[in-house]
Amino acid sequence: MHMKRIQWYSCLILLFCLLSLQMQSQTMPTEQSRFVLNADYSRFWQNDSTMYVEISTAVYPSLTVLKQDSLGYHGKIDLIILIQDTSSGVFVHTDRFNIPINLVDSTSFARTKSLVNNTTYALRCGTYKVSVFGIDDFNRVRRDSSFFMVDIVKKPDTVALSDIELCSNITESSDQKDIFYKNTYRVTPNPNCVFGSTTSPLVFTYMELYNLKTGMTYAVKAQIVDSKGAVKKYRTHLRRFSMPNVVDVTTLNITAISSGKYNYEVVISDTIGNEIAKSQRSIFLYNPNVQSTQATTLSEGSAVYAGFSMDELAEEFRIAKYVTQSEDNKAFDKLTTVEARQEFLQNFWTRVEKEELGRLNLTRSVYLQRVQTANQRYKTYAKEGWRTDQGRVLILYGEPDEIQRFTNSTDSKPYEIWNYHQIEGGVEFIFIDLSGFNEYILVHSTKRGEIQDASWEQLLKRSN
Repeated sequence: MHMKRIQWYSCLILLFCLLSLQMQSQTMPTEQSRFVLNADYSRFWQNDSTMYVEISTAVYPSLTVLKQDSLGYHGKIDLIILIQDTSSGVFVHTDRFNIPINLVDSTSFARTKSLVNNTTYALRCGTYKVSVFGIDDFNRVRRDSSFFMVDIVKKPDTVALSDIELCSNITESSDQKDIFYKNTYRVTPNPNCVFGSTTSPLVFTYMELYNLKTGMTYAVKAQIVDSKGAVKKYRTHLRRFSMPNVVDVTTLNITAISSGKYNYEVVISDTIGNEIAKSQRSIFLYNPNVQSTQATTLSEGSAVYAGFSMDELAEEFRIAKYVTQSEDNKAFDKLTTVEARQEFLQNFWTRVEKEELGRLNLTRSVYLQRVQTANQRYKTYAKEGWRTDQGRVLILYGEPDEIQRFTNSTDSKPYEIWNYHQIEGGVEFIFIDLSGFNEYILVHSTKRGEIQDASWEQLLKRSN
């Protein structure tokens, strides 16, 4: 079955109003300090060597500078999508769209939480870098971006699944002129991938199944799985297909699952439980009314973030970069409310304290105290102390048991050797002031996972 795709470049339903040039407008005040653009993508096979890539984006009127006149509130987002073939370096698509925001009154402003755009591209086999940029037109310093690598692979001969497209709503439809129409459904994507009781209590998913045996009965299981592999929610239905390529739509209510990052998985099996194919992706749940067993173990208690602003929460997460992972960064960037970020940070530090991230004897209070110490000791003309190499080592491993300092000389640059006797049977870190501006760079360590350079002493020599 050939999966039909509709190529379109802008899928926002907006109000278009004429502005009076003589009318004095005013900028709508906003407490939000950061412009946010969420982006996601899903891949579906068009044929054996080509896939459709749907790039969905969401922008938020509440995070955009708007101007008010007698017709309502107005703004505009510049959206840029660049797709580059990594093998040749050629940009195969360079698209730019204007996303107008026109809201008639404050009621519609409160009701319009996000505006979704969805653009589809047909790409042949290869690896592509996708860059998505959003710029707030009334204050072009305010911008956000997303980057991801997309692999386009040949369609297999066996049963295969497309990516799972996370959606805020899916309904049956026959209106092929609708910009969200796809294969007898109206499919509205959710690019921020966040669901929950206060946002989207139902998770709708759209995906495509290929190379099925007609007349055979399959078990299609959708499930929410936590970081330990425990299934928190699932739904299974049996299907007998009359065509080899079909669409599958599933809905799950996730309001009873505690906040956090999970995997959404779809597994195709035969009727006796043998797995045939599987697709999975990350999903983020925010249910503040559900007690989290993880969050209650945070040593400072649940009130630690009371009164924190969006900027203060973002700053703490930025400082925590030495113990975060790439998935943490993606998850945090998708959160656009104070409450969601508070919950995320609380769960994050709980994972650190429970040593789930591989750091021993490290708590939030200890980490932040070390940051403060690093800022006092190692600040340079260009960097905060915690961002220097010495600051990072202090934050992660604590005070060294011994420090050997070697001062400046005619033949040698100044350097320090830090010794930790209780780590891995004894390790050392060697820092050299390579630039002469009193910033000591880590050039060698015997600690596993750190930089190692057996010829580090060559770096001590001064050039003539």
